[in-house]
Formats: sequence, C-alpha cells, structure tokens
Amino acid sequence: MKTRRFRVSAAIAASLAWAALAANAQTKPVAGDAGRTLALLACTGCHVVATDQPFKPVYVGEPHPPDFKEIANRPNTTAASLQRYLETLPAVPENSHMPNLLLSSQEIRNVVAYIVSLRDRPAAPTQ
Repeated sequence: MKTRRFRVSAAIAASLAWAALAANAQTKPVAGDAGRTLALLACTGCHVVATDQPFKPVYVGEPHPPDFKEIANRPNTTAASLQRYLETLPAVPENSHMPNLLLSSQEIRNVVAYIVSLRDRPAAPTQ
C-alpha cells in the first residue's frame, strides 16, 4: 500500500513539475544544465533539488529524503559514489524508498554533475 501511494505521489509530482517548467519556459529560460533540468523533472517529488524549484516535495515519509545540496556536502560523497548508487538502485527497493528511475548512463552522469556542483567547497583530493 505504501509503495502504491509513493508511486502515485511521485507520478503526480513529476506531472506537476513538467507543467510548472513548461509554464516557466515561456517567461524565463530554464537553466541550461541538463542534470539540473532532469533533476527538476524527475526528483522534485521527493527531494529539494534547487531552492527555486516550482513546488515543495510531496513525499512526506520518514526518513525524509535529503536535499541535493545536503547530499553534495556529505564528506563521503563523490561523483563516483553517486554514479554507482544511481546505477545500482533496485527497481523496487527493499530498504530505501527511492525507486530506480531507469535513467540512461548519460542522464545519470548529468544528474551527478549537477549534485556535485552544489558543494559548498571543493571535494578533498583523492589519493
């Protein structure tokens, strides 16, 4: 039952995001970054992707999904770890509420690049 409610909420949120972005496209250009644009369309149902996203996330479960900026600023977050996480999400997660959105490899790289760009400071160099 929870999974069905989540899927319905996510579908509604994605539809609202598409409509809001289409309306905004007529008045001001949407940022050119492909990862940001995709994240606004696919992820705003649950996450705060950007401070100027068209609406608040509709998912209200606990634990609440982290904001993209929070993810970017975690000490263990790297582009490689984000990419690996997104590439290996199960279609129907057991211990996570985040479903696999079935993004292409390029879409994943674009979203990862956007998330990493939100860091408050550059990542520490890896050895």
